[in-house]
This record gives sequence, C-alpha cells and structure tokens, in this order.
Amino acid sequence: MDGKIEKNRSVKFSLQVDKKLDNLARKLGRTKRTAVIQMIDYFYNTKKDPMDINDHALRNQLSQGINRILSFIKQQEKDLLLPSFNLSSEVLKLLQVQFSESIQHKQAIHALTILVKDMNRTLDSLNRQLDSEKIKKSVLIANAIKLVDNFLKDRDAIGWSMSSAKKEELYKKLISDLHKL
Repeated sequence: MDGKIEKNRSVKFSLQVDKKLDNLARKLGRTKRTAVIQMIDYFYNTKKDPMDINDHALRNQLSQGINRILSFIKQQEKDLLLPSFNLSSEVLKLLQVQFSESIQHKQAIHALTILVKDMNRTLDSLNRQLDSEKIKKSVLIANAIKLVDNFLKDRDAIGWSMSSAKKEELYKKLISDLHKL
C-alpha cells in the first residue's frame, strides 16, 4: 500500500453463498471481508485449488488407514491379548486354590505333628512304666526264687519224713511269703 490508494473491487454472488459466507465469518469471529481475504491468502500461499478435493480425500484416506490400524489392533487384542489375559486369570485362580490347599495341608501336617508328639510322650511314659514294671517283675522273680530256695532248704532241713502238719505249715509260710511279694 505504499501510499497508493486502495481501490475496492466487488464480486457478486448469490444470496445462498452470502448466507454461507456470513455463517462462516460468524463462526470464525471475523468480518466477511476479512474471512474472504484470509481464504484468498490461504489458497494463494498453499497453491491449493479450492476445486481440488484431494485434500479432503487425503484426510479420508488417512482416516481410513487409521481405522484399519485400529481394527488390526483390536483384532490382535481379541486374538492374542484376551486369551492371554483369560489364561492368566485361570492360572491365578488355580494358584489361589493350590495356595489355600497348601495352607490346609500345612495345618493338617501341623495338627498331625502335635498328635505324633503327644503320642511319643505317651509312649515314652508307657515305656518308663514298662521298664519300672520289668524291674519290679525281675525283683519279684528274684524274691520268688529266694522264697523257693528257702522253702527247699527248710524242707531239706526238716527232712523227708516230716509230718503232714509240718508240711502244711511250711506250705502256708511259702504262700504267705509269696503274697507279700
């Protein structure tokens, strides 16, 4: 504009086009004149032809490509990820079941261990009692042997020709001594 006076030019278009331009300018927040000037600058600078719908076709093609990629990803998810996830879920459930079973087995083993310890204590006590009874039995046998020996010595001292009263007395003494054991 170097000091030159700008001459305005006019372009005539239909009322429908004017309504579209008015709506577009309102959406953009500009005047109709500014919107037209900016559109002309855009097409001039980008060297795009407004009649060329390839830009729109390119967008559609890119959109379709993205949709194909998304479909591929969703299909891969269905084919690979979901079965893997389901398998992982099943494995996790099995592990939980085995873990709970192992806890139950551990508790059962613990209870059995306590029972075995109690049984061992009882067996030890019974073994001690048995040993004590064996000692008592051997003492009893030794005492019985002494009694029989004493009986035999007393009988021999009396002789074979003893009276029945003396034999009965000796027999009663042996029985009495055996009862004392």
